[in-house]
Amino acid sequence: MKTEMNRAKQANQYGLELTNNSKTSWAFSMPRNKTCVMATDVCRKVCYGNGIRYQSEAQKAKRERNYRTVELLLDRGGPELLAENLTALIDQVRPSDWLAASIMGEKTRTPWTIRIHDLGDWHEARYVKAWLIAAKSRPLCKLWFYTRSFQEKKLFKAITELAALPNCQGWLSVDTENFEAGLLAYAQERGVWKLALLQQERDQVEELLPELFKAARTKELVSFPVHRGGRHVEPVLDAGLYTCPAVVGVYKLESNAAKQRPCQTCSFCLP
Repeated sequence: MKTEMNRAKQANQYGLELTNNSKTSWAFSMPRNKTCVMATDVCRKVCYGNGIRYQSEAQKAKRERNYRTVELLLDRGGPELLAENLTALIDQVRPSDWLAASIMGEKTRTPWTIRIHDLGDWHEARYVKAWLIAAKSRPLCKLWFYTRSFQEKKLFKAITELAALPNCQGWLSVDTENFEAGLLAYAQERGVWKLALLQQERDQVEELLPELFKAARTKELVSFPVHRGGRHVEPVLDAGLYTCPAVVGVYKLESNAAKQRPCQTCSFCLP
């Protein structure tokens, strides 16, 4: 009864909040069931979002609150109103030494970065436009994202415009079920997109590897071996394939927000 009352109370709460991710640093999350509109069966099955630390009531409530607030702001004021709030969110995580570093012409101790969607995906064009406006207004903040929302023309056009910004990098997430559509989208927008492979066991991805190696340009193909709980499948090794070092344990997760996180240290996926 108490749990039901808490959920009813949460349903009336609004606000946008970032996640302090031990791998990526700051990230924005959305509920998968409402935003992963082009998810494949493969990604649903092996998504790290199925892990226990993403299933707490607090984590799920945050994602639902983000989604509820996004929809409210879009309905009340369109992408422009949502963008104002996203920009405020970006400003909240600007490194504390940013001003001093800017004046002195030095680098901040930690980079100013946000991963859009450590869980969730692009579900409508208005939402994409809001991030486009926010990203343009903060050109010194580096943003990046991975997406499977590339099979609907209007939505893909919108996220391509976002991915084309100098301070933003988009990755087309492909697996055995959607790689043909992903390669087509990649070929249509050369110079904008890069490819991210959800790598299962080698015998499961054997047939698509030659196509990926043939299509991908240098440094535009990254692999994320399926992983959970500190374990991962054996990575596929190839000169044209960069395997995420955090997944295979080269970079350890970092809980201290004052220190660089693995994605910031590696920076392969960042713009």
